[in-house]
Amino acid sequence: MAKEKSKGEVKNEYGFEIIGVDPIPNYAREASALKIFNFWAMASASATTPLAGLLLYGIGLRNFIVVVLLSLLIGLIPAALFSEMGRQFPVPALVVSRKTYGFWTSNALSFLYTVVNMGWFGLNDATGGLILASLTHSNPIIWYIVMGIVQIVLVLYGFDWLEWFYRYTAPLLIICYGILTYLLVTTYHVNWGMLMNGDQPVNWGAALTLILSFSILSWTYKISTSTRFAKPYEETKGFMRIIYAIAPAVGIMIPVLLMGIVGYASQAYANNWNIAAINFPVHSTLLLVVAFIASLGASLAIIHTNAMNLYPATADLLTALQPFLKKQRKWAQPISTTILGIFSVGLAIAGILQHVENFLLLVADLIFPYTFIVILDWYVRLWNKVPAEDFYKVPKSFKENFNLKAIIATVIGILLSVISVNFVLFDYFAQPVFASIVAVIVYYLLLKVK
Repeated sequence: MAKEKSKGEVKNEYGFEIIGVDPIPNYAREASALKIFNFWAMASASATTPLAGLLLYGIGLRNFIVVVLLSLLIGLIPAALFSEMGRQFPVPALVVSRKTYGFWTSNALSFLYTVVNMGWFGLNDATGGLILASLTHSNPIIWYIVMGIVQIVLVLYGFDWLEWFYRYTAPLLIICYGILTYLLVTTYHVNWGMLMNGDQPVNWGAALTLILSFSILSWTYKISTSTRFAKPYEETKGFMRIIYAIAPAVGIMIPVLLMGIVGYASQAYANNWNIAAINFPVHSTLLLVVAFIASLGASLAIIHTNAMNLYPATADLLTALQPFLKKQRKWAQPISTTILGIFSVGLAIAGILQHVENFLLLVADLIFPYTFIVILDWYVRLWNKVPAEDFYKVPKSFKENFNLKAIIATVIGILLSVISVNFVLFDYFAQPVFASIVAVIVYYLLLKVK
């Protein structure tokens, strides 16, 4: 594949990121593997992340831990391949998929995934707003709006500001959740041994589906949006390539494991998975003040995650709009970020948090097959075989705009995900992952058909 030029404006005169969906120039590709790990760990470490404990509540902490670790094993390879894709060709995934699905099909998917990312933003904004409303005994809508504004401003300045913010607030976030966990354990006298054993049977397939769609596989197609700012693939070798590849996946799943355990215990003892929203029954003024400050600090976690929902949402929208934008499009990215942020806050106000489980299942059905097919196509058919500029040209032929092979395979994957089948395999394995593997096999076989 032809290398992209080492020129290009990443920022405008106001400091806003304006690169949009163009390839990141080499001079701006400096993020280390450690920065990528921290970026994704902080993006995953949301005040919503303890919800993982509620989603699997009753199966026991031992089984919860096994489910999270199995989810990491299942999602590690696709996440690693997407991570390296971003370093091999520094553009968002939906630009790459123009050659997989066809130009206009991929752009239509860009609109769809923009809406999905807005849903994630609304979900997290609602959680953060409820924490601050609980602390201040005020209307949560006020906080939905306030936090939305903060997150929009942060995303306007792009990847380097996000990475900087994540890096320097990470210790504060760890301290705050450490304090809240200490208060939970000491106030409610948590018995971790008792929590290890659950009182409900485990449907491993359903449990894996929820965690995979809540964490690693819902994030996977977004990973290249960040790793495109990392050191180019060809400048690393051997072990360092492995480190770069696995950094996002490990970063995503560590918070899910640790914060999910806390959320599970919090639900068991305080009847509230959202540990930052608990009014701890302590009588010491000092402890009350500490709890208040820790909960306030924990709300930063919402900004972490939501910034990484709004950022790829902007990239997805710009991918869809790119053919219609004029050459002078310096304000396209800032304007898109602002508009999407406003609509996402509207979803929080509308009550998306009440529909979290249905939303997660929708994510799995739509995104998993897409993710697997794009990975296969990139490494089998596209990498180093298609010039970079070809991903930006609007083709004239039907086949290049609507690749029926990829579309058929994806439809099969979605149908196999949504159809209720009494199949013993799905009691032990995530149905959407199985469906996505079938979709990949179908697509590969179709590629062989001339």
